[in-house]
Amino acid sequence: MSQPFTAGKGCFSSQTGKYALPNMPTTPNTPAWQALSQHFQQDIACQPLKQLFAAGGEARFDDLSWQAQGMLLDLSKQRLQTKTMTLLQDLAEECQLKQAVENLFNGGIVNHSELRPALHTALRQTTKPFPIVDGQDTQQLIAENLANMQGIVEKVHAGQWLGYSGQPINTIVNIGVGGSDVGPNMVCYALDEFAVETKYPLQFLFVSSMDGSQLAEMLHNLDQATTLFILASKTFTTLDTMANAETARAWLRKKIPNDTAIGKHHFIGSSAYPERMGAWGIPAQNQVALWDWVGGRYSLWSGIGLPIALKIGMAGFKQLLAGAEGMDQHFRHTDFGHNLPVLLALAGIWNINLLGLKAHTILPYDGRLKLLPNYLSQLEMESNGKSVTSTGQKVAMNTSPVIWGDVGANAQHAFFQLLHQGTPAFYADFIVPVKRAPSNEYTKATQALLQHQQDLNLANCVAQSRVLMLGDNVLRWDDTQEQSADRLYAGNHGSTTIMMDELTPFSLGGLIALYEHKVYVQAVIWDINPFDQWGVELGKQIAKTTLNAIQRRQQGGTKNDDFDVSTQGLLNYIQEKGEK
Repeated sequence: MSQPFTAGKGCFSSQTGKYALPNMPTTPNTPAWQALSQHFQQDIACQPLKQLFAAGGEARFDDLSWQAQGMLLDLSKQRLQTKTMTLLQDLAEECQLKQAVENLFNGGIVNHSELRPALHTALRQTTKPFPIVDGQDTQQLIAENLANMQGIVEKVHAGQWLGYSGQPINTIVNIGVGGSDVGPNMVCYALDEFAVETKYPLQFLFVSSMDGSQLAEMLHNLDQATTLFILASKTFTTLDTMANAETARAWLRKKIPNDTAIGKHHFIGSSAYPERMGAWGIPAQNQVALWDWVGGRYSLWSGIGLPIALKIGMAGFKQLLAGAEGMDQHFRHTDFGHNLPVLLALAGIWNINLLGLKAHTILPYDGRLKLLPNYLSQLEMESNGKSVTSTGQKVAMNTSPVIWGDVGANAQHAFFQLLHQGTPAFYADFIVPVKRAPSNEYTKATQALLQHQQDLNLANCVAQSRVLMLGDNVLRWDDTQEQSADRLYAGNHGSTTIMMDELTPFSLGGLIALYEHKVYVQAVIWDINPFDQWGVELGKQIAKTTLNAIQRRQQGGTKNDDFDVSTQGLLNYIQEKGEK
C-alpha cells in the first residue's frame, strides 16, 4: 500500500524516501496571505484528504457545500478545511473584492490597459439602474439589439429569409474564431434538444479553422441558394475570420455574380464596427451589434449569440440571459461565505497559490456539455493567463493554471490513467446535471433504460471524485493478498463537484456566469486585468508579417527576411515544396 502521511513529521516523499515540508509557492507579504501560508504549513501540508475527512466528521459535507440558483457547489473533496475558507474570505476582503464587484457592475474602468468597462453583465440585466457608458444608455442599446435579433430570428424561422433565388434559407453557417465561435458553438451543442421547430428545418454549422479545409469540405455539401452565413468578429478585421468570409463569398459568386445580392441575402454581420461591415458588403438591416465594452470571450450574450437565438428561439435565448442574470444578482448581493462564484474562485486560489497546483481539468458528466472544457479553457486562460499586474508590475505569484478536459466518460478511458496513477499534480471540477427531462418521444421502457444510463453516469461522476480523493483506500483489499505497485492509487487529489438540477437554457446561463465571475474574482485577488489579451494580439501581428514574407517569396521576392534561423529555414522549406 501507499506510504502514509504522518502529521507533525512532515510529508513523506516517495522520491526521496524522507519526510519534509513541501516547497511553498511564493505569496505576497500581506496579513491575509501570510495567515493562509501559516495555516497551510501548520494544518494542511501534511494532512492528506483522508485525514481531513476523518477530522471533519459528519459535518464536513454540510460545512463545505452550498446551494443556490439550482446548483450545488461541493468543496468538501478539496484539500482544505472550513478554517481555510474563512481565511480565504479574509483575503477577499483584504483585496477589496466587494468594491471591485460593484465597480464591474456599475461600469467602472476594469479593463485598465484599454481604459474600458467590461459590461457583459449589462447584456442580461433587467433591473435598474443600468450603467451609462460614454453618455450612452446601455439599456436602450441592448434592447434595440435584442429587438433586431428577434426580427432576424422570426424571419428565418418563418421561412421568410430568402436566398437570391427566392428559396428559403435552411443552413446557418457561423464564421468566427475564439469568442465568436467557442461560446455560441458550445451553447448550441449543449442545448440541441431545445431547438425550436421552424417552418423549414435548419442545420447549424460552425467554421473557425483558418487553413480552409474545414470550410471547403463544408461548402462541398451546401447549396448557395439556401445558405446564410453569420460573419462574427468584434473588430471585423480578424485575419482567420475574414479569410474564411472571402472564401465563402467566392463560393457564392459561382452562382450569384451580384455582390449586392450576396450581402443582402446570404450574409449577416456581428461586430462592434458597423461601418466595417457595411464596407465589406453587409447592409445595415443585416447587422447585429457588439460593443467595445464587451470582450470576445464574454460576448455570447450579445449579437455574437445570434446562432444560439436562431437555434433555440428568442424565448430560449432570453432564458439563457435570465439564468446568467440570476447568477449575477447572487454574485453581487450575497455575502462571501455563501457566494458560489466567490467560493469557487477562492478554492482555486488555494489550489494554485498555496498548494502550488498548475493544472486544472474540467470534467462534465453529460455529453451535451462536450464543448464546455474548451470554452472554459479560453475563458480562464485568455483572461487570467497574465504575468503583469494592473499597474504594470510583474506578478508575485502564479496566476491561471493550464486548463483542459473532456466529457467524463471519454476522459475515464483516456487521461484518467494519468490522473489516478501519473505524476503531475492537478485539481478537477466535476460538473453534472442530476435529472434528465423525460421526453414524449420515447416509450416507458426506453425511458427506464435512459434513466438507468443517467444513474450510471451519476455513479461514475461521484465514484471518480472519490477515487481521486482516497486512492486505493476506497478498496477493501484481501489482507492476505499483497498488491503489486502497479495496482495502487496514491489519491489525495482535490476536486470540486458542481451539480445542476437539470440542463436547461436557464441553468446553462447560470453555469457560464458562475465561471465568468470566478475568473473575475481571481483576477482581483491577483491584481491582473482579465479583460485584455495582448498575447493574442501579438500573435496576430506577427502572423501578418510572416504571411507577407510567404507571399513575397511566392512572387519571387527576397529571402533576406529579418527572422531567426529557424523561421528562415521553415519559410525556405515552405517555398521549396510550394514550387514543386
